[in-house]
Amino acid sequence: CVERGVGGVERLHGVRREFEGCEEAVEGGHAPIIGGDYARPMDASDLRLPDFEAFPHAVVLDLDGTLLDPEVTLRPRSRVAVEALLTRDVDVVVATARPMRTVRMLLGETLLERVGLVQMNGVAFRAPRGEHASLAQFPADVARYIAALAAEHVPHGRVIAEIEGDIFGCDMPLTPEVLWRTNWATPGMVMPVATAAERGVAKIAINGIDQPVAAIVARLREELGAQIEVIAEGSGTFANVVPRGVSKHAALVRLLEHPDRPEPWRGLLAFGDDI
Repeated sequence: CVERGVGGVERLHGVRREFEGCEEAVEGGHAPIIGGDYARPMDASDLRLPDFEAFPHAVVLDLDGTLLDPEVTLRPRSRVAVEALLTRDVDVVVATARPMRTVRMLLGETLLERVGLVQMNGVAFRAPRGEHASLAQFPADVARYIAALAAEHVPHGRVIAEIEGDIFGCDMPLTPEVLWRTNWATPGMVMPVATAAERGVAKIAINGIDQPVAAIVARLREELGAQIEVIAEGSGTFANVVPRGVSKHAALVRLLEHPDRPEPWRGLLAFGDDI
């Protein structure tokens, strides 16, 4: 988690006071803690947020498990909380492994245009208001080799070779219904992986479905570790592959330290994993 407070002081009270005006939008500011016989409501002391002398200039939010609920939807209370930050002129940046097309469906165009975005584990990002956009891609031969290894190790799995977050490569035949349900995409957005590799692949998602991906993860790290990063999911059946040096954290650092920012972020709060 990136936490950059003024003077390095890490206490809660100042931030808590500033957030009090949003409490009604988040059910009184309380959320349950799951803990068996010790379950209790969450209060301010549980959050361990840093204390800024001024309200933070930016808030970074992951999607799955953070901003989205277990049904993978953005609830009205969460939208209100984001709107409250934007109303205070606080930059909001969404940082996610998801590609642009699914982020667009989850947040909607109107909200997406008002926030910064780090998508696909950090391979592509743009600051709020659109400045400082960046995209990292694999060399074509590396992308083809990763896809070939995936097909060898998980022959019944699904390999998605993302280009820029909207169009992508996939060699598994998918009906329009399955394509929409699994990728929020239409047939015109899909091409063969080899074609995608020539256009420039930014991220490769390996979904074993019911097959473990540990073997291919190990092989990729052994053979291509100097050129790629592999982020394996806890389920053991899914992994994301991105160019070396790419991560949500690295993208946020570049946004944070960019010399052309209209105003530097003097305080930043980040919520979520891999941040």
